[in-house]
Amino acid sequence: MAKAPLEKTYAAYIDFESWPRWSAQATDVKVVKREGGFVRIKSISGSREKMRVSMTNLVLTPPEKVESTSEMRLTRTRRTVTFEGVSEGTRVTAILDVEVKGLWRVIFAPRGREGAESAAQEGLKSFAEYVESLS
Repeated sequence: MAKAPLEKTYAAYIDFESWPRWSAQATDVKVVKREGGFVRIKSISGSREKMRVSMTNLVLTPPEKVESTSEMRLTRTRRTVTFEGVSEGTRVTAILDVEVKGLWRVIFAPRGREGAESAAQEGLKSFAEYVESLS
């Protein structure tokens, strides 16, 4: 729950290059392409020693929803983030579908999904605090 109006909350979320300010995972985000309701971003996460680069395709439905698909070496993730104006501000929810690829599925699937859900919840909490700090 972000204690901020719907439009302000949505605008803060789609300011992709600000993600490193609130995301524990992204250290750098660049918009590669923007065309209508489609955006493609390149994000870098981790340290220099364990740097991960991912390309994410996003479909924007202002101000209610952002759908994304990203792929890394071992996983493919689909995420839907929704925004709902409520009396206290904006309810932000995320639904994740994490697919672990190939034989790695047997080893990492249960832990990968739990870790992704936990990271998503922490990310939404940090995002809400970030939005509220913009007032």
